[in-house]
Amino acid sequence: MIFVHGFVHGDPHPGNILVSPEGHGKFSLVLLDHGIYRELDQKFRLDYCRLWKALILLDSNKILELGEQFGVGKYAKYFPVIFTGRTIESKSALGTQMSGEEQRRLKEDLNSLGMDDISSFMESLPPDFYVILRTDGLLRSILGNLGAPRHVRLLTYARCAIHGLEKQHKMESGAIRRMFLNVKTNVSYLRLRVIIEIAVLLAKANGAKQKVVNKLRQMLQETSQGFHRRM
Repeated sequence: MIFVHGFVHGDPHPGNILVSPEGHGKFSLVLLDHGIYRELDQKFRLDYCRLWKALILLDSNKILELGEQFGVGKYAKYFPVIFTGRTIESKSALGTQMSGEEQRRLKEDLNSLGMDDISSFMESLPPDFYVILRTDGLLRSILGNLGAPRHVRLLTYARCAIHGLEKQHKMESGAIRRMFLNVKTNVSYLRLRVIIEIAVLLAKANGAKQKVVNKLRQMLQETSQGFHRRM
């Protein structure tokens, strides 16, 4: 809804939305409670799509440029932390935890901020951003409770952001150009998906490697302790 239609349900917790199965892997969403709604203007919707594309690619220049569009200026460097859990200069794989060094640098950076900085950042955010942040937080909480991997949300956002960017072009184009745009959209999404999937595989490989290292250390410690006891 957000990326393609510019429509935000600001309170999407399980008590407000029902997922009704329709068979063959299909479903429909039933709104049980009509609480907080927001309709985004076209420019904001497109900029938000561009922001997510830049977040997936970690295009720092584009993120900072869009920060100017949203009116947050230098504080745009915190967008990757807020939405994807990594810093704008991060070397960590997308969808994984930050390294200890990155966490340390981020903590130092945040500790250097004063109340004036925090107030300035919050006041500079467009009103639409507050609703989006609330919705995103609720969705992350729901996905976490369901046990969904972190990259599932990122893949979904990437796909919707790409389709949202191409929507306007399709509306203004003829049949042949729409066909071409469909291909372009799918290729763009596949590119982002490959980036995310590779990042996930690398993270799993690093995790498996660390488990092996920890196991070897444990075995060495046990062997050493047994040797000393025999001595």
